[in-house]
Amino acid sequence: MLIFRKSLIIIPFVYTLTACTAGSYKRSADEESYQAIAEKADLVPGVSNQVVIDEEKLVDLSRLIINSDSFDFLDNEADSEIDASIVSLNDALDLAFQHSKDYQTQKERLYLEALALTFDRYRYVPVFSAAGAGDYQWDTQDKFVQDMQALTGIENINTSESTFSNTSLGARYLLKSGGAVALNLTNNFTRFLTGDTSEFSTGALIGSFTQPLLRDFGSDIETEALLQAERDLLYRLRDFTRFRKNFAVRVASDYYSVLLNRETARNYYAGLLATNLSLEREQAFQAEGLTTLLQVGRLEQSSLQADLRWTSSITRYKRNLDNFKILIGLNADDNIMLDDEEMALITETGMDSPDISLEQAAEMAIQTRLDLYTWLDRVQDSARRIEVAANALSPALDLSLIASVPNSTTRNLGELDFENTVYTAGLDLDLPLDTKLERNNYRRSLIDYDAATRDYLLALDEIKLDVLDTWRRMNEARKSYDISVTSVEINERRVEEAELRAELGLGDIQDTVDSQNDLTAARTDLVSSLIEHNIAKLEFWRDVGLLYVDDNGQWEEGIDELQ
Repeated sequence: MLIFRKSLIIIPFVYTLTACTAGSYKRSADEESYQAIAEKADLVPGVSNQVVIDEEKLVDLSRLIINSDSFDFLDNEADSEIDASIVSLNDALDLAFQHSKDYQTQKERLYLEALALTFDRYRYVPVFSAAGAGDYQWDTQDKFVQDMQALTGIENINTSESTFSNTSLGARYLLKSGGAVALNLTNNFTRFLTGDTSEFSTGALIGSFTQPLLRDFGSDIETEALLQAERDLLYRLRDFTRFRKNFAVRVASDYYSVLLNRETARNYYAGLLATNLSLEREQAFQAEGLTTLLQVGRLEQSSLQADLRWTSSITRYKRNLDNFKILIGLNADDNIMLDDEEMALITETGMDSPDISLEQAAEMAIQTRLDLYTWLDRVQDSARRIEVAANALSPALDLSLIASVPNSTTRNLGELDFENTVYTAGLDLDLPLDTKLERNNYRRSLIDYDAATRDYLLALDEIKLDVLDTWRRMNEARKSYDISVTSVEINERRVEEAELRAELGLGDIQDTVDSQNDLTAARTDLVSSLIEHNIAKLEFWRDVGLLYVDDNGQWEEGIDELQ
């Protein structure tokens, strides 16, 4: 037996092959997803207007100033920053918000949440379908034909041949009340080819309406998945906005940390030079018999330790600079250096603190923190799921209405007999005798509600503690700065006196070593306290909810922005 079959998807495939391309599907998905994001944007203060995920942006450092200086405090890498692009803090923020891989990932997560929502919305629009198929079948080796030839002696019995085709057109519309409306038109046509031609066709037009009356009844139950998808996109948009603030603070913090590493290497180099100068003087004194070899050895040991600290500081600086490149979206081999003028700017700013009390700050954070609103909304989500789970315990009672129009007796293809339409109305009852799963889901929903409530209260306390922590860190940095200023002044006097006494041959080597090491540490602590205060202040405004970041990563801070 030899059978050939050919399936034809008449309408949608023809349209797809001729009109649709992969690119058109992508554009359609983008249009719906970005529209969904735009609809939620007004509900999220400070949201970004730039969430395009496929926009290709090449890194361009040509507009930046090029460094031409060599830096001795970098030792063997003194010339490594020649021809390096000097990146200011604003430049770093702009590069990060345009090219960072972390930032791109967050945009994609937001887009995917919106993309998921488009499908949940799609469930409640009319959906059409169309399909068709055709067969051609014949049999040249049929055993029955052979037996008839042998029995009757007739040699020209026709072989078995037939053609078959069918089409189906349908439409479906889900109602937000839980019901569904469906319409389907089918048509089957068969032609037998056995000498004389005969035909046979069937068709039907069936329309149906179903509506749950108990379980799954009502828009609150039916549209729960859609409502949650809508809210999930809002949550993701809040998370993205929060991420942008965190990311801006992270870039600034790492920027200042790299500057601190650089300044530390500079301080250690200056301390090493001062120690070596003292060592040369003491070695000259020792040659004249004015000091002992033991005292010179102590200074030599101090010089070796200072050299090791200097070398380690250079390694930390270069490693952190390389990590910073990756953070802002550059390649590891891009040659950049950070702008020393940024240190001068924060030094001029000094230790200014926010003009707001701690109580006001905590209250402001409760009012403005987007993540706290999300935790509260999740409590409401859990409450809705209790209602859904309780509804699932009810009996299922579904109303169904069906109208079926048969094929016309004239056997004309596609002709229907509306006069003989059959109408059917029915009720389907399903008693909840096996409800173990539904019972467990209901109990779980009650526990989830309690857990969501605790999570909200915990988030509330953590937000208050975040504000308190950054407030304390600002105070600590301010006090550290005051102490470091005094410490630098004291140790400068100690170094000066130790040097004068040493030149007169009256000095003590240990005093020289200690005063120089303490001066180096005090200078480093001074810079560190400036940077720590500046970072803590940024984090304070972020945690209070009053740090506003634009699409290039530039921020504005303070209460004035709320007005």
